[in-house]
Amino acid sequence: MINKANLKKRLAFAGAAVPIAFLIITSQIDLLALAFKLFEIPHADSVHRIFPGQLLILAIVLLGAYEYMKMLSAANKVNAFWMGYVWIFLVSAADLLGHPLPTTLANGALLVITAFEAFCFGKDAQFGRWKRMSLFFCGTVFLSIACDSLINLYEEPVQILFNHTKFWVFGYIDIVIIVTATFMCDSAAYFVGSTMGKRHFSAISPNKTIEGSVAGLLAAVIVMSISWMFIRNPKYPMILGPAIGVLIGVTAQVGDLLASLIKRYFNVKDASHIIPGHGGILDRFDSLFFTAPVLYLFAWLFVRWTA
Repeated sequence: MINKANLKKRLAFAGAAVPIAFLIITSQIDLLALAFKLFEIPHADSVHRIFPGQLLILAIVLLGAYEYMKMLSAANKVNAFWMGYVWIFLVSAADLLGHPLPTTLANGALLVITAFEAFCFGKDAQFGRWKRMSLFFCGTVFLSIACDSLINLYEEPVQILFNHTKFWVFGYIDIVIIVTATFMCDSAAYFVGSTMGKRHFSAISPNKTIEGSVAGLLAAVIVMSISWMFIRNPKYPMILGPAIGVLIGVTAQVGDLLASLIKRYFNVKDASHIIPGHGGILDRFDSLFFTAPVLYLFAWLFVRWTA
């Protein structure tokens, strides 16, 4: 059954947020070059670019990290989980500036941080030091991977799949379509599952139904199939659009289930109440956080396979 009051909040938020998000995501303004010019700092033309959409992604993921650490902190009152924010920020900032940290260095630093946090602050940890370390480490790595993958949607190999000459005014409209397909999958699954769903899909989330899951998959395929006709790189076949739609339709729902699993573990209904009608960042962007890494991996493999 659809909660009408909640639906009104969702629609009101979407009406305000969607146009703003569209302009930010598609913007081709190079903020780094703009900063150099503003402060009259000489720089080479080949300097790495930073777009408004990438900074928006970083802000969203850091808010998601705050929500996760807050849930983890509920059972671990004395902690230094704030170091997870710092690590995500530094790793993502290095990526934004075009100088990504070596994986061994970044993950090694996080391992040291989690061990230090657990042994210095986890003496009376409810879950025990090892479980505390595992939850802190895995959650931080997942959010970092999601952040880097989303940021790199603006770069190769994902951008190779699309044709930018037709919609140059909107620049990165392909990213808008990827996000739209993901959110349409969520919305279709929610509405169909709430109104017509009868067969439960997963014990992880009792509200998920097979009918809703199928509707979500179809919505993602339809959005990507239609959009692909206009935004695809002519080098790649038409069938790739529906294939990406299937990938998004499946992984978006896996990401949603993963977030449900996390919330059930911490015994909370919503990660927060920062987004009216939706809950928190992890409630609204959970699907996208899982879809982006898988899509990036798919693009990386596909581009190299067809090279």
